[in-house]
Amino acid sequence: MQKVAQKTNLSSLHVLKTLKVLLQGNFSMHELIDKLNSNEEDLVFNNSVVSKYINTCRFVGIDIQKMQNKYYVARMPFGLNLSDFDLDIIKSLQIAVTNDKQTKNQVIFDSFISKINKYSNKDIVHVKCDNISLSVELFERALAKKRKLNLLFKNQSNLECIPLKITNDKGKVFFVVYNKRKRIIDSARLSGIYLLDDKFIDPYCGDMVTIYKLKGDLAKRYEIRENETCEQNSDGSVTITNKNENKQILFSRLLRYQDLCEIMQPKVYREEFKQIINQILMNYGIK
Repeated sequence: MQKVAQKTNLSSLHVLKTLKVLLQGNFSMHELIDKLNSNEEDLVFNNSVVSKYINTCRFVGIDIQKMQNKYYVARMPFGLNLSDFDLDIIKSLQIAVTNDKQTKNQVIFDSFISKINKYSNKDIVHVKCDNISLSVELFERALAKKRKLNLLFKNQSNLECIPLKITNDKGKVFFVVYNKRKRIIDSARLSGIYLLDDKFIDPYCGDMVTIYKLKGDLAKRYEIRENETCEQNSDGSVTITNKNENKQILFSRLLRYQDLCEIMQPKVYREEFKQIINQILMNYGIK
């Protein structure tokens, strides 16, 4: 019997191995490398190649997030198509589990919600004290994508709203939202958060346009967002025009670019950004 010639693309195989491990849970880069190398004869996985494989997954539409130094799959580009009826059932389950107050059932339900999130067309977070960071991450994602939220309260009511910002007071997390008027919601009142498909325009920003310049290697590797356009400059830098991104989210992102980023317009943003940087330098005793 004639053997069929086969050629294995090792890089593609390693990408799939990386995705398989990521689907098993949330892991730090060190944990990912250890798990991947445990099934190999040689140490073929390291920080550089795993980062490359994660970015490959992101390129094909797999939403891989990093939170508290751990990577996890937030969304696959295929899977369950949840209807409004399905969501109503999940809401009823959330209410039942919340009222039951048994730790074991809450753990099982949180695991169920986590799996649903990875393979469904809806973002769902069951809000509780030890996973408030996930709720904050989902709220920030709604801000970045300009999508409305549905907040489910422990008293079984719900509120469809526009996310505005997150605030902290005495260790408590509050969500500032808009529904006919601005509202401040204590996260402790919530039992669930749903990210809706409906887009919104920030009622307090209008058509805000921010222009900033990126330099160096960042200019070459920067991937523009849906709400951005890019213009190449003769000195190798790029000028980004950003429309209607929430200021809090935008500033948080631009601060990570350090001296490779400069806000050009509007002037009020430029001055406020300078003040934030100066305050950070003062906090670290740098003048």
